[in-house]
Amino acid sequence: MPTNITAPTINVTAPPTNAIAPIKVAATTNYGRDLATLVKIYTEESKYSRKDDNFNRKLTIFNDLYNRVKIPQAVKIKGFLIMLHSITLNFYYKNKATYTTFNNICNAIRNYFKRLEYKRGVLTK
Repeated sequence: MPTNITAPTINVTAPPTNAIAPIKVAATTNYGRDLATLVKIYTEESKYSRKDDNFNRKLTIFNDLYNRVKIPQAVKIKGFLIMLHSITLNFYYKNKATYTTFNNICNAIRNYFKRLEYKRGVLTK
């Protein structure tokens, strides 16, 4: 007598051909609007132009206004040029590739213009 043998059923499901792998997106924040606000509240008198200006006093004004807008310290370097005017702004753009931190920028500008004041003082004596 012949015996009927049936093969077991196998369920195979292929992955969909239009499946898209999930993409991980890093959350970034654009502080452009906050920096624009900082520009609006900054006055020309508050900017450092070297003409009889005290860099430390102008930096204190910058820090105060920056903190009022509540921009994180890590982004401070992006807003630094807002406080510069005239030849100090020119110096910044000529040398900006060499600056990596906010403190580096501050020290470079402070030292460069302090040297110019010293040289001017020596020449006038």
